[in-house]
Amino acid sequence: MTRLLFSVALMLGSGAFAVASPKADTEIGTLAGAAYRIDIPADWNRRVVVFFHGTSETPLKYAPDESLAPMFGHILQRKYAVIQSGYSAGGWALEEADKDTERLRQRFVAGHGKADQFLVMGMSMGGTLAVLTIETRPDIYAGALSLCGAIEPSDAMFQRDFALAAAFEFYFPGLLPALVPVPAAYVANPKTTAKIAAALATKPAAMQALLRWYGTADATSLPDVIADTLTDFRDLQRRAGGNPLGNADLIYVNSGDDAALNAGVRRYHADPKAAAWLARWYTPSGNLTRPLLALHDIGDPLVPAAGAFAYALAAQRAGHADHFVQQSVDRAGHCVFEPDEVAHAFDQLVDWVDAGRRPASGMVPRQSTNPHSEIAQ
Repeated sequence: MTRLLFSVALMLGSGAFAVASPKADTEIGTLAGAAYRIDIPADWNRRVVVFFHGTSETPLKYAPDESLAPMFGHILQRKYAVIQSGYSAGGWALEEADKDTERLRQRFVAGHGKADQFLVMGMSMGGTLAVLTIETRPDIYAGALSLCGAIEPSDAMFQRDFALAAAFEFYFPGLLPALVPVPAAYVANPKTTAKIAAALATKPAAMQALLRWYGTADATSLPDVIADTLTDFRDLQRRAGGNPLGNADLIYVNSGDDAALNAGVRRYHADPKAAAWLARWYTPSGNLTRPLLALHDIGDPLVPAAGAFAYALAAQRAGHADHFVQQSVDRAGHCVFEPDEVAHAFDQLVDWVDAGRRPASGMVPRQSTNPHSEIAQ
């Protein structure tokens, strides 16, 4: 489980309660170095969902015999077309994904005619892109759905990760490779995760300190989170042309021994130009003139749900709080939803866009009526 691994789990592969996708015409190809997939139902309603996937270490490819994820079944049943780019780059590829997807949207219009409506939808990093899109292209998109999205400022999210890794380095010196720069050969694999897990088991107090500081009670996921952060840092350092992260001015609190941690943790300074690049990709403005519905599982260890409140504040400061709704489901893991929960969120967005009925914020009851339905992990 890594933020830089886009897997079937993120695509909601719940077999027990999946909605079968109706027959659709599928087009798979490559556009300016980015693979793409287009699915158009036979009775298309001239409306389109533009989907942004999460991060992957390499660009995604689409196979002709590959089925759409279950979460898209409901969207196709509602007669919407779905288009998605695999992006021309891996990693925190917001810039490439934004350009690749807009190029694909224009290609779609050129080939299939003007659509009556575009909605944007994204998961994880794709949620960041959904926010970027609805903020910067409100003339094109009528609404947005962010699923487990990293919708707080990107530098805030990665700074928190960096501070966690530095604290781990304090408690377990020499176990991790250098944080700045992360070695090119570093791999976040099961062996790396097992080594971190074994170390944490020897110091339960240190593990609890890290969990409290990071803001998650999911001890099972902590080794994966720590291992994955270095993959993220390496990607960001390469993209930004320097180290965009640091903890030089951070005061650690709630660790259980804050004085020792703050006195002993190694301090790192961010490179100003690299930090500016990360802030550019992306700091949400909150300038939201179209509906944005966000859904998060409360036990997400990779993109902690509490970070989404930063977007609510940004929208409030910009005078657009009425255009944002945050909902949550009681799940643990990254992007763990049932297909019915995504379908319900999509229906709420459509109703908000078309009829002006703003959904309620807060916890969403479980949508499945099948007590044995499985959850994608």
